[in-house]
Amino acid sequence: MTVTEKMRLGRHMPTGSQMVKAAEIAHELGCEAIQIFASNPTGWKPPEHGVEECTAFAHATHQLGITPIVLHAPYLINLASPDAQNWEKSILLLTRTLQQAAMLEARYVVFHTGSHRGAGLEAGIARIVQALTQILAETPQTVMPLLENGVGAGHALGDKFEHLAAIIEQLPAEDQQRVGVCLDTAHLWGAGHDLTTAESTRHVVDCFDTIVGATRLKVLHVNDTAVALGSHRDVHARLGEGIISMEGLHTLLTDPRLTHVTALLETPIQTDEQGKEDWEHDKRHFERFQALATVATQSSM
Repeated sequence: MTVTEKMRLGRHMPTGSQMVKAAEIAHELGCEAIQIFASNPTGWKPPEHGVEECTAFAHATHQLGITPIVLHAPYLINLASPDAQNWEKSILLLTRTLQQAAMLEARYVVFHTGSHRGAGLEAGIARIVQALTQILAETPQTVMPLLENGVGAGHALGDKFEHLAAIIEQLPAEDQQRVGVCLDTAHLWGAGHDLTTAESTRHVVDCFDTIVGATRLKVLHVNDTAVALGSHRDVHARLGEGIISMEGLHTLLTDPRLTHVTALLETPIQTDEQGKEDWEHDKRHFERFQALATVATQSSM
């Protein structure tokens, strides 16, 4: 494999309602791709960016060579919910987010698989399948929803690769190719998937490839974490400030089966005394990310 055969790299960017500015900063950091929230990540209000704003963002990313664009859906979405009102609100919000993504010329929308709230694994998966079938019928085929793996806390789904595979396999045949997967390294670690060594990391990829299929993986969220392996806790840390080994992350980011994947930093952005993002610090952090994703000896990391 040559150095040119590698993942496209980017990061999750705060927008502060200035999406074009976020794209410009991402480009200055060295990003080839970008992830943003299209609406309040902790609220139920659907995204409301107008045509002019969406067109300006799409044009800016095109001019800057930033692709793909990834949206992260709000955290409140729970397609596995047994509660009818919560389930219907979740369907509406994810539908609107996918529709907004099309206007922004985004390729993917990442969403958390949610929690069955005690109804049981099979019931939770069935609810997700039913919801996705409805959502896909009402949203553009240009945008792919991505199931994000979880840490397995409480009644949450998605910590096991079998959950992700079951959701996709139970969709109608015509919809199965319209849904992909996003893996988060901190979530993998929290769920007990060992990224300590090159060997253990390759085993994780082997398992995912066998159970789900490497081609279904479209986005990788790259995070370190300070919580223990298998803790079922979701805590993000900057690369090198947690306990996930750089050897493991390097192995994951340079696996030849995953060169088609877009890898995105979701690490916390350091702020200065005024609470503003320290982009110079983040640029150095992004350079470390780039080094980890380079096909080279580990001594160059």
